[in-house]
Amino acid sequence: MGRAHSCRHHRGRPDSRRTPRLPRPAARRAGRRTPVLWHIVRVLPRPQMKGLTIMGSPHLLLLAGIGGHAPDEALDSLSTLTDAVSVVYVTAWRPSKQARADWERRGLRGEFLDAADLDAAVEAAAALHGRMLLDGVVTYSELLLRPQADIASRLGLPGNSPEAVAVAQSKARQRLVFAEHGVPSPEFEMITSVRDLAAAAARVGLPGVFKPSLGAGSQSVRLVSTYAELIHAFTTARAEKTAFLQSDEAYLLEQRMALESDGDSGYAAYCSVESLLADGTAHHLGISDRLPLEHGYAEEGLVLPSRLDEATRAAVVDVADRAIRAIGLAWGAVHTEIALTADGPRVIEVNARAGGPLPTMFKVAAGYDYAAEIGRSALGLRPSRLPEFTRIALLRFLPIPAGNWRVAAQTPVEEVLRAFPELVYVSPRFTPGQHASRQRTLHLASFMVDAPDRDTARTVTRQVERALGIRLVPGFDATTGVDRG
Repeated sequence: MGRAHSCRHHRGRPDSRRTPRLPRPAARRAGRRTPVLWHIVRVLPRPQMKGLTIMGSPHLLLLAGIGGHAPDEALDSLSTLTDAVSVVYVTAWRPSKQARADWERRGLRGEFLDAADLDAAVEAAAALHGRMLLDGVVTYSELLLRPQADIASRLGLPGNSPEAVAVAQSKARQRLVFAEHGVPSPEFEMITSVRDLAAAAARVGLPGVFKPSLGAGSQSVRLVSTYAELIHAFTTARAEKTAFLQSDEAYLLEQRMALESDGDSGYAAYCSVESLLADGTAHHLGISDRLPLEHGYAEEGLVLPSRLDEATRAAVVDVADRAIRAIGLAWGAVHTEIALTADGPRVIEVNARAGGPLPTMFKVAAGYDYAAEIGRSALGLRPSRLPEFTRIALLRFLPIPAGNWRVAAQTPVEEVLRAFPELVYVSPRFTPGQHASRQRTLHLASFMVDAPDRDTARTVTRQVERALGIRLVPGFDATTGVDRG
């Protein structure tokens, strides 16, 4: 599956989306092989090797490998906090070559370490701490939350406990905790074997929502209307491979909430609260709206800041705050999805990290470096400030229709970027000729629009969809298909 991510700075005004990359001296390198990891060590004066903080620079560790905020953009933000940033890169998904080059180019002090898996990442961090004391560990990836918590706990660094992260990564355990603490959330039943299906269907009722306990990006989340569909969803989900290196044998059947649209508002009936925690205090930075769902539970897009009225925003934030406290999270970013129901807000799920595109959206809409503020939390610091929104950031996902497709045509990204100065980036998941289905990703492409108001953002979004000219044909050999414009 091919993927390109193209972006550009706006002409005529200072760019607030990315920290500018300043030229730095070429870094000196010394490397050696070990059985588990490969690393590059910056040559530091001997007194500095005992702990970078004695020279006035906190030493921050970035865990990277897959998902979340891109490593190069994360390094841009973290380097505004300190010039001592080490990286442990988990290579289970892809090689670290590009990330290593991005790190080297910045001339940051510290080490770049490759680790084969999550346990190796923890051991690599512990060994690094023995050479150069760490002051914090940060990740922007859902798939790396567990080793981040293990590292923080083992080394006595600021961070969420392994237990709190375990709850946050288990939708089943979240539901149990919410029920115990009176946090409003949908009715549910846990499923661990085919023997649980009939009882779950009887107690929750059908139609219902089937989902894995461990998952991200709405993968394997399905509306099931009959018992046969529930059996199929369960057997299919158990056979599907995910990117996670950990496992959870639990699944959920939940009460269906009507999320697809919020009346005639033009938005879906759910939103998310974006929060930053520091030593147990939650700073709620903003609320992002969702675009209407038209392809099952595949996300269609986000808009920041929210269009919700003040009373609804207050109610949504209150429920998110209660959910965060019930789980026991105390540090870092939190992304809480909330359903807007006739009975009031209900928690869909809590994620102990920033929503994937949110760091960029905060930069666009408020000139706010969310990724850097997450780094501050990892160092045990409170937010330097809160965002003030002056523009609209709209992220549009283009879902893959159900079925098996081939991408027959697609406008080159550079051409689309030239035509629309409002675009922050365009990121196609496929190239013409490639096969597209929902087995590995739910989306054909995504792009982000920077606009002065919501109406302009929605208008430009529709124009960009047409300009992308994505044409699908069934399978590999058919000559007719559908347009995604």
